[in-house]
Amino acid sequence: MTITNKQFLKDCALYVKGDITELRFRGKPTVVEAFAKTLSASRKFYVAVQEESFPDAVSALKQKRAASKNLREQTGYTWPL
Repeated sequence: MTITNKQFLKDCALYVKGDITELRFRGKPTVVEAFAKTLSASRKFYVAVQEESFPDAVSALKQKRAASKNLREQTGYTWPL
């Protein structure tokens, strides 16, 4: 994994945790949208788990899996978070 990829994943993790509030992407609009949806779904899942809200966490996990699957189908990238 290159340094750029490591930094990207680090920034994504910080976003999911809420430590940073914004990430900027460049690329094809469909790919950017797929990453944005996956990041958003990952963040919602993280928040639900931290709040110990089981029903919300289950729902958020389903959304995160669907977004991750869509990302993988569009880009071939397997979402690690």
